[in-house]
Amino acid sequence: MHSKWFNILVSSTVAVFVLNGCNPLIDDTSTSDYNKDDNKQEVFSDLRAYQRVAIIPGTTEDIENIAVTISDYVVYTNEVKKLSFPSNWTIAGANPKDGETYDRDNDLIPIPVDTGESVYRSRVIEFCNTYYAKKALALSQHYASALPCEVSVHSDGKNVYVDMLDSKAIFTLFFPNNKNQESLKAMGATINTEIKTMILSALFEERLSKSTEQLGPQFTQSELDSIQDENIYQVSKYQSTIGNTFIDLEAKRLAKTIIINLGNKVATADTNVPNLSKGSSWRSARPAPISIANTYVTEACSPTYAQMVTKLGVEYITALPCEVAVYLDDTDSSGKTIGVSILNPHFIFETMFKGAVAKALKDKKITKEEAKEYGSLATTVLNDLNKIVDASILDSGLSLKKVN
Repeated sequence: MHSKWFNILVSSTVAVFVLNGCNPLIDDTSTSDYNKDDNKQEVFSDLRAYQRVAIIPGTTEDIENIAVTISDYVVYTNEVKKLSFPSNWTIAGANPKDGETYDRDNDLIPIPVDTGESVYRSRVIEFCNTYYAKKALALSQHYASALPCEVSVHSDGKNVYVDMLDSKAIFTLFFPNNKNQESLKAMGATINTEIKTMILSALFEERLSKSTEQLGPQFTQSELDSIQDENIYQVSKYQSTIGNTFIDLEAKRLAKTIIINLGNKVATADTNVPNLSKGSSWRSARPAPISIANTYVTEACSPTYAQMVTKLGVEYITALPCEVAVYLDDTDSSGKTIGVSILNPHFIFETMFKGAVAKALKDKKITKEEAKEYGSLATTVLNDLNKIVDASILDSGLSLKKVN
């Protein structure tokens, strides 16, 4: 589930790394196995953030057709009847119950991949299921910025690969210290199975090779135990300056304003919001917010930063784009509070990209000078997202003030 985690999107040690000028991405003890240190007798969990699902002979020119084949299957198949699932799936932006219409041009997100020699466009498909989303968000609405479930389609020029975020990993990493942790993990395992089943059913052909390869860093059990909820999400709450109560549509209005300020590939966010990082060219991944169980998720994309991330490895594509969730806060029975949840990029980099820079440097995907540029990336991204949200608060016309 998304995560879209760079999508952008912290363990309790991140503040220490930042204050000391250290970069958790650049870890000299990291090996080609991402983060294994032979000098430490730590117990590693079998948890991995990413999974490879399928390999199909093909080139970058085949990416779009394969992505469309998968998304068409999910949108047009009744999974309850055909696959005996407990509920039906759809693609983000294509849920008719929320007044959404399937649009391949806008619902399949292009993510630039930097191979070191050239740049091509991968595709991210976001799988949505209201039944599972409601179960997750019943715990807290701010978890919405960790949804939906993401699948990437990319190529090395010889084969096309279909990867996915591991939902079990998402429920472990992004829903920590929860009394429902075991049931969440079980639900994550079920979601993994269902997503894989849909992908393989859509792509059924003789040339396809199924894969069970796990990708991304490993985590020690002590690292997993140390994760704290407040470090994962930046949650801000707002109330009316004149004491108004709000309705759900006003939360959606704020989400739409964020999308307007993010702009698009023609008029990017820097045309609407001053002092964003130079060359970031932020834009909205889609023209309208995703409606997920009474929350509204907006997705911010920066081609510049996406290329930096994908240069570290194609497995990280499903950690994009960056998500901001807006909702009418159900913990305030008076209806006077709107919540905004940003998936903290410091947490994303500390966990989902653990050891990635060191590995890319060792594999000669990046130079030492390029490696240094990653040190301030999380702070830069978070600062940009906060500026975009702050501008949208002012532009929404809702007369909001921050109360936390």
